[in-house]
Amino acid sequence: MPNLKSIQTEIDAAYLYGRLAEIEEDKEVATIFKQMSEIEMGHASAFLEKSGLAPEQMPSPSFRAKTLNKIGKVFGYDYVLGTLMDTEKHCQGPW
Repeated sequence: MPNLKSIQTEIDAAYLYGRLAEIEEDKEVATIFKQMSEIEMGHASAFLEKSGLAPEQMPSPSFRAKTLNKIGKVFGYDYVLGTLMDTEKHCQGPW
């Protein structure tokens, strides 16, 4: 059964992929980031439902995710993308 940490991880990934889609100049790459954001949000919604929580209980992006976005704005989004890739690698497996 998914826990709140799993849901938060998906929300944060959706948020950050969305930010990457917004700033990406290459339209094809931006579309991929947008799709990734939508996929992650779908995961969060499914996990929320499996946890027996109402849609209104969906958490907002965390302070960590918002801070990563600010780091991206200042230093470039390569670090943010790397962080997302690390999260994807570490979050593999059954929920």
